[in-house]
Amino acid sequence: MRKITSKLLIALLTLTFCTSVFAITIESKKQEIDLDNNKGFFEGDVKVQVGDVIVTSPKADLDLEPETKKPSLATFLEKPYAYQIKGSKKHEVKADIIKVSLINKIITAEGSAQSNVLDNSQPMIIITADLQEYDTKTNLMKAVGSVIINYEDMVATSDNAFALLDKNGDLQNMKLVSKAILKQDKSIIKGDNVQYSKLKQDIIVSGNTMSDITFENGDRVIIYARNQQYDRKSNIMMAIGDVKVKYGKYDAKGPKAVMYINSKTNKPEKIVFLGRSKITEQGVNSVEADKITLTMQPQTFEAVGKVKTQLEQNSKPSKNEMEFSL
Repeated sequence: MRKITSKLLIALLTLTFCTSVFAITIESKKQEIDLDNNKGFFEGDVKVQVGDVIVTSPKADLDLEPETKKPSLATFLEKPYAYQIKGSKKHEVKADIIKVSLINKIITAEGSAQSNVLDNSQPMIIITADLQEYDTKTNLMKAVGSVIINYEDMVATSDNAFALLDKNGDLQNMKLVSKAILKQDKSIIKGDNVQYSKLKQDIIVSGNTMSDITFENGDRVIIYARNQQYDRKSNIMMAIGDVKVKYGKYDAKGPKAVMYINSKTNKPEKIVFLGRSKITEQGVNSVEADKITLTMQPQTFEAVGKVKTQLEQNSKPSKNEMEFSL
């Protein structure tokens, strides 16, 4: 077995990568390399710098490429810590084990993995999961298993998730995959998949979707559909496919519904049901039409196209039912 001393090992690593895009520096109290088995061992205050990525841990192993003897993979053990600084942004990763690919600069965190993006030491986004992968070249983050994401005023959970950061470390897009839940204030959105775009300021939910929205004035709207989309710029929420809406004493269903929200008061103004739709009041009185507009304040209906109204026998039409437009 051939072993190389720590000083010679550091020299070897620096020399090996001097013609590459980035250099590798390894510091520790004890270092050992086994060229026959293509392994390196490091103990005591281990610190490895790969380009602008720094990883610290009590202990680390190093894999070498068999032919070139170049370092290919560093495995950090015993609660390691990795970070990358870009301007005022700092991206840090904590886990039970961290693996750093020294070839493509991908960081993999395993076991109670947590990623934080800080701006001037203030948390911008926090991601926890069973496993996380961060590509330092593309700024793509992948989280797998029991994912929890805290971003601005939103808390998201899912089985898997993807987050794309820009070159400055700001979140651009986020995708939640499988059993996705997005909570914001008193409102909650669920679906098989949830996508959020910061640039477009919209949220797209697909597959068995449900939105339970409570507004500042106390109004509560529950929407079920195959797909939903919320445009935060225009304050419009759209539901498509087997839509079911519950608002106060009213239950509605139809192929499509659009809810308009006042951008100044953040209160719902109206819901427009498109396609053959039906609204039922307290499970008794109902109206069916090709298009129905439900205005919240004041609470009125407008029904257009083959309107069919059903009233409880021996009951008088309510003010809302008298205002149907045929």
